Amino acid sequence: MDPSPQPTSRTIRFCVNNPPTLTERNDLIARGFVCRDCLGNCSACFEGRFLEIDSEFIEGGTYDEILQNASTPIENDRGAHESLKKKDE
Repeated sequence: MDPSPQPTSRTIRFCVNNPPTLTERNDLIARGFVCRDCLGNCSACFEGRFLEIDSEFIEGGTYDEILQNASTPIENDRGAHESLKKKDE
């Protein structure tokens, strides 16, 4: 049986100006998240990191933290899912 998470219908988007590094941007794209133009959350954009999950802005220190703190688990995020398991070990 494949232990990988199954996709859900959650919409996860990130702002073209956030993440601040190319490595983080490429990681979010590889996870299947959608990059959009400005999402209009400018104060958070320049002060930290955030994702828009189902039309709700969620901020945090890292993208893994944001995904972990989302109101329900982000099952379609293979990368964060694996890194969160490693953090708990």
